[in-house]
Amino acid sequence: MYVSQLEITNYRNFKNFTIKLKPVTQIIGENNIGKSNLLDSLGLIFSQEVSFFKKRFLDISDFNYEAIIELKKKILDTTVEPETIEYPKIIIKATLKDWDLKQEAVITDWMSNSDFTEATLTYTFAPVSSFNKVEEITQQRQFLNDYKEEIGAEAFENIQDNEILNIINFPISKYHYRIHGGNQNESLANTYHLNQLKFELLDALRDAKSELSASRNSGLLFRVLNANEETDYQDLKKQLVGLQRAIENNAAISGIKTRISEQLDKISLSTETSNNIVDLIFSLPNVSDLLRKLSLIYNDNPIRIERNGTGRNNLLFISLMLSFIEDPERMQSTFFRIVGLEEPEAHLHANLQNHLASNLEGLIRNPEGEYRKDIQLILTSHSNHITTKIDFENTVVLHYKNQSVKAHYILDGFGATAEDKRQISYLKKYLDSENVNLFYSRRLALVEGISEKLLFPIFYKIQTNETVDQSACAVVNVNGLAFKNFLRLIVNGFHTKCLVLTDSDVGTETENRAQDLKSEYNTVNEVDVQISELSTFEKDLISYNTSEAGKDILNNVLQIVRPIAGKQYVDGLGTGEIDVENYFSLIEGHKSEFALQLSLQLLKNHSGFALPKYIIDGINFLNPPS
Repeated sequence: MYVSQLEITNYRNFKNFTIKLKPVTQIIGENNIGKSNLLDSLGLIFSQEVSFFKKRFLDISDFNYEAIIELKKKILDTTVEPETIEYPKIIIKATLKDWDLKQEAVITDWMSNSDFTEATLTYTFAPVSSFNKVEEITQQRQFLNDYKEEIGAEAFENIQDNEILNIINFPISKYHYRIHGGNQNESLANTYHLNQLKFELLDALRDAKSELSASRNSGLLFRVLNANEETDYQDLKKQLVGLQRAIENNAAISGIKTRISEQLDKISLSTETSNNIVDLIFSLPNVSDLLRKLSLIYNDNPIRIERNGTGRNNLLFISLMLSFIEDPERMQSTFFRIVGLEEPEAHLHANLQNHLASNLEGLIRNPEGEYRKDIQLILTSHSNHITTKIDFENTVVLHYKNQSVKAHYILDGFGATAEDKRQISYLKKYLDSENVNLFYSRRLALVEGISEKLLFPIFYKIQTNETVDQSACAVVNVNGLAFKNFLRLIVNGFHTKCLVLTDSDVGTETENRAQDLKSEYNTVNEVDVQISELSTFEKDLISYNTSEAGKDILNNVLQIVRPIAGKQYVDGLGTGEIDVENYFSLIEGHKSEFALQLSLQLLKNHSGFALPKYIIDGINFLNPPS
């Protein structure tokens, strides 16, 4: 069984959000896109056993901000009838499918479709049934009216809108949660059955050092150890037999008892029912007391976890949690478990990240290589190494489109044709640890080769006064003319803006290629194909800088790239303008070195260097001037 779909309404940054999930799902995307919020939403439905507990009673900050503002604006607008105003609800709906016979016994009451192949669980955080919204809205409007009379109409009008909205109360105390199964909202999910479905979250801010010691009741190690029955540890108490006798015979302890008795004789009186002789009694510890004395050590030469590196402790933490989850003795009481793993790459070097990612999927496969029915893995990551090791078919990107968060599987939209398979194979090969950055960006520039890759970020900074990183713009070298493989991702539904910079190849056998590409994607609003005026990128750069400051920069670069031939050319040129063809012939076999040296020159001083129009137009498409 697994959660095949998750629908989220009004929870944190999700206004109306739907995502398909798989037995193993990798979720990537930029910071603050909602990856942690998505995992937290699952914790509102499914029970936790050993991971930290997430309260099902929510705060105002858990509501989607836009939904709260929309409500308050309606309350502020007295032309809107109170009866028509609805207070927002947080709704998390999980669809389950593909269960076995044992799991079916648990989820039978939650069936939600006619052929009994899907079941749903829905968490709702909404006003209680006794909440009188008309009365609440009337009171809020009266409060604002009284305040307006108190300070005067003119002063009230001068208050900023956001300050007025902040005054309006949101009745969070009137909200309550409920979890129901199936399509009947009145049918609450059976608590016993619900507790058979678990969600364990290894959150990104885990304190591995603290969690690996059992000294705290809230530590992961203690919770894992304490999850067993006390009788499982009863044999430990046998080792304590005779400890009381040993305590009585210990000379140091006997001396302490004697000195205490002597001092007590001096300050107290003996009576018929008491004397001043003291003793020490050993109280047999209970199981939890014993467990608190345990902590993990690592290596042949045992090192306490306090002295371990943070990366090693992170791996120990993950291993501890997964060992508990995979314990066959405990699986009898749990019919299904979701494991949420946030940023497994924390504190791990690249090789360890690669190794960890390569073995993660093994957690949810049986010896025959099939997905297990009892566990589902959902992981989030910002690591390019982790991202590229998980199958792209299981990788979903969260990104913003039209101010809303959208989910897009990397390979969504590809079919089973020979061409589709070829493109998928290409992407799996070339979406390496560098190019996969495009999925963490809001803008994308596709360029033909290393020269454009080196220079485009500098041109972008010259034109926009922002770096590509500041603008969340990824620059991907497609290694020739393989634009369509990447553009297929855009056409299939990912990203918002993609720029293609390509050579016109005028005068060559492929001179129609660029224009055909532009025509093919002319109707795709998210794609802009820009073509050089002359045959190559370098010739356009030269043609826009044949004189004055641009000429000086190019001549300096030429003499570095071609010390002898370049100096001869510059000396012979004198005060004349650069000839595009002659200059290009000198750098044609040294394009990457030319691009590198030009980039270094422009970083020092780009004053007077002119950018070709097609490059300016492309940059303005990605980042329109204000």
